Order: sequence, then structure tokens, then C-alpha cells
Amino acid sequence: MIGSSTLILCSLMGCAENPVSVPAPQQTEDLKPLRIGADTFERRVLANGLYAVAIQEEAETATLFLAVSAGTRNETAAITGLAHLTEHAMFAGTPTTGTDVHEKTIVKWGGESNAYTRDDYTMYYDHEFPPAELAKVLVMEADRLVNLSLESAAVLHERYRLDLEEAHSYRSADGRKEEVEAAVFQLHPYRFGLRTPQGHTRAPGLSVETIEEFYREHYQPNRVAVVVVSPLAAGDALDAIEAAFSNLPSGPVAPIISQEPIPNRARLVAMRSALPRDRNLKVWLTPAYGEKGRVALEVLASLLARAELPSGAQLSIEIGGRTDRDMFQVGWTGEASVAAEVDALLNSYRDGSVFDDDSASDQLEEVKKLLIEGHNNQPLRARPYFAKAATVARFQALGLADAYASRGKDISKVSASDIASAARKWLSNSSVVTVTFLGTGEEIEPLPADVDGLAEAASAAQETGDYARAIEAYTRLLDLGPSRINTVIYYAERGGLYMEQSDFDSAIADFEAGLKVVNYPAVADMLEEAYARKARAMRGDFSD
Repeated sequence: MIGSSTLILCSLMGCAENPVSVPAPQQTEDLKPLRIGADTFERRVLANGLYAVAIQEEAETATLFLAVSAGTRNETAAITGLAHLTEHAMFAGTPTTGTDVHEKTIVKWGGESNAYTRDDYTMYYDHEFPPAELAKVLVMEADRLVNLSLESAAVLHERYRLDLEEAHSYRSADGRKEEVEAAVFQLHPYRFGLRTPQGHTRAPGLSVETIEEFYREHYQPNRVAVVVVSPLAAGDALDAIEAAFSNLPSGPVAPIISQEPIPNRARLVAMRSALPRDRNLKVWLTPAYGEKGRVALEVLASLLARAELPSGAQLSIEIGGRTDRDMFQVGWTGEASVAAEVDALLNSYRDGSVFDDDSASDQLEEVKKLLIEGHNNQPLRARPYFAKAATVARFQALGLADAYASRGKDISKVSASDIASAARKWLSNSSVVTVTFLGTGEEIEPLPADVDGLAEAASAAQETGDYARAIEAYTRLLDLGPSRINTVIYYAERGGLYMEQSDFDSAIADFEAGLKVVNYPAVADMLEEAYARKARAMRGDFSD
């Protein structure tokens, strides 16, 4: 018997009258459930390759995440921004669901419908709508996955909106990050993210035909995962997903993107910048997600973030979370002697001597505990950008859901010798790319009064280790009454600066203030780290 949702979808697509040639069908298969913390996700792969995932939650509303395993890494230098532009075009409607009807329907029900693009994937979500409308929402999602209207007027309007979004959201710090990527990645598409000084990709000038080509290649069921969080039984939600999507034809196999080769010699790169002082970075490539050594490097990054240099110079530590080989960055500003201190610190991890001190071993266990808690206790669907269900959708679409689910267990197994081994292999002196942003040497001007100027000043001061100036800039930004999202960001940034200066009480106050505005898991993790560092500094037990 064909379900009602399937009949509706067939009428939308004309599948009975116009059958599409598809590969030989495979059997729909139930997969092993994913267990992450206290949450269990039931899974099924459809005959067309689409992954259906569901979890039951006692709530009055339902949320749907649809992840497409295509993002900016599927672009070239000639079509930067195309993945984001295609995301915008997905709201142009279909012959059945008119322009903006999808979004307006969810809003009419009291929910939210939106999307975001990242390097490895694009995420669409329908948040907090009535569970009784799940079948209708699934049909709308399936409809635009194959029947998107690519009429010029609607798409050109979305292109215009993207043009405004790019200009509004760009900061010079983003440009410096992109310059580092362009310097480090020699072959991988991650190097194509460099935008113009005004923050633009090539997307505002791309044609409707270019969007359609990208859409037809990448928006295929076998590159998609759909996750439903609802009060419905997980099996019923899986059946609803299957009813809506099972008749869609499978598409071409996803293109293979070669991993960036590890450099076989050290490189030095110097770049001009608007920073007042020189900014130095040591950059290495990490293993790809799920490869041996990746988790050990994540733990190492957390340990290094707590390190203090003899000179008092501030270190910045960052490890990328993208699917393919990503960047591990150690940054600092200061005299030439600071570089020797950074090398000595890194060498102490490469040879394992840092763990001769019992307190270092204690910190290792503490850091692991916090990372595991952050992984397991991520809110199921809170803010869509950070929801556990969205993360599952992302990794399932990329074929890495099992690696993601096992991350907590993998972290628990990381030993001091594992960290030393990973540091020797992946953070060697022979594979490092040292990047220096050359400062202007100009006298630092007083803080500006406008929002954009303050944000730029805060970022520049933060990058160059002038934490007092950065804290003052974020304080003034908060005094100007920013949006809810920016309020959280400014509290988090200022709190992080306080924490680096060991002013844990001020850091905790900022993180708690931010969480009262929006419960961002990343800020909650920072709060836990601040409490842990305070406890260690006080030699006390603040577990309560």
C-alpha cells in the first residue's frame, strides 16, 4: 500500500506519468542506531541512497534537519560562493510550492525555516512546527530537492540578497583567515575561500545556469541525510521520511576530493596587513575527520590553550573541524624571543616531557572530561546551528556518522603517549607553514565610536595580544545595545579574553550573561572550561 505522502509527492513530480531512469534499486536497510550521550538516533538508508534518521523527544513540536553533502569545497576559483548562492535559490520555490511559501508556511505554524552553508555541507532546517504537519513538511523538502524553480526573477532576487549579506557580514579578520588558508592549501578547494576586500565572492555575478548546474549535480538523494526530532515514535518518523523521499531517483556518485598532501618541507609566508603589530602563526595540516591522530590533536589543542609562556605573551590555539585535512594553528605576537618559547612548548609535547609533571597529567584527564561532556551533552535541537541532531545530519550525509558517534569514546582513550605521537607526526618542524602578518607599525588610534569600527578594532587588538584594548572595545559594543546574537558573541569574546588573563570570575560572569540571552552550547563549553581553570587555580573542588 502506498502512503498518502507518497501519493502527494507523485502528483507533485509526475512520477507515475513521467518515470525517471534510475540505477537498479537496492533494498531499503535499517542501520545500527547511533548512541551519543543519552540520545539514541534510529537510522535507515533508502534504496536511492538517502539517509533517514529519527529520534523521539518529549516535546510539543517537531524539528527537521536536511543536510546536503555539498559546500564551498565543491567550488573552484571561478565559482566561489556558489554553494551559498544555491542555498539562497532553494527558497525560490517550486512549480507546486511558490516563492517563499515553504518558509511562510512554517512561520505560520509558529516555527522557523532557514538554512546555512559551510565548507563541507549545506544545512536546511524547519524548526519547531506542529508534529501533525510532519508529512507536509517532508513533502515540501522532497519537492524542492528535485523540482526547484530556477526562474530568473526569483533567483536574481536571492542573488541580490546574498550580495548584501556578504558585504554586511565581512570583517577584515575573516580576510586574514582566508589568506592563511590560501597560503597553506596548495591543492584542496579549501584554498578558494579568499574574498575581495569588500567581502564578496564571485556569487553575485554567477548566472542562473551556473546555479542549476551545481544544483543538478549535488542536490541528489544519495548525498542527503534527513533527521527528524519529534514526539513521534522514531519508527513512525522514519516511515514518514521514506514515504516522502523514496520515489526520488538516485543521482551520480559524489565527486572524490583528494586530500591535501602533507608538506615535505617547511615554508615561510609573509603578508601585508592592517594590524598595528606583526602577527605570527605556525600552521600544520591535521588528519581528516575519523583518521587516526585527529582526536589526539583536538585534546592537544585544548591543553595548549591553557599553556602559559615564560614571557607572558598570549598564545592563540585553533584546530579546524572540517571534514578533510584541516589546519592546526598556534599564533602569537611579541618579540622574536617568543618564537623560541613557542618552539620549546611544542617540543615538550613532541617528546612527552611535559607529562613528567603530575599536574600536566591531571590536566589531560580534566580536558578529556570536558571534551567528552561537550560532545555527549550537546542540546538535541536547541539553536539549529549547534544542535546535536543537526550535527548528526551533517556527518551522516558525509558518511561519517559512526566516527562522530564514537568521538567521546575515542577521546577517553587518548593517552599522553598518543598526544606525543600525534605531535611528532603531524606538528613536525619539517611540515610547518609559518605565516607572518606584517604590522603597519603605525601608532594605535583611540577606539572609534561606530559599531563596525569597534568590531574591527576589537578583532585586531585580540589578534595582536592587546587584550586590554580588545576588552574595552567589546565593552563599548555591548553598551551600544547590539542584537541578541551579537550580544552573545561579544560576551563570549570578552569572556575568552578574561579567561586568558586568568580573570576567571569576570570570564564566568560574561559566559553566564551570554547564556541568559541565547543558550549556545559553545558558550556553555567555555563556561565549563572557566570553572575548571578556576578550580585548578584555587586548588579546590568546584564540581558543584
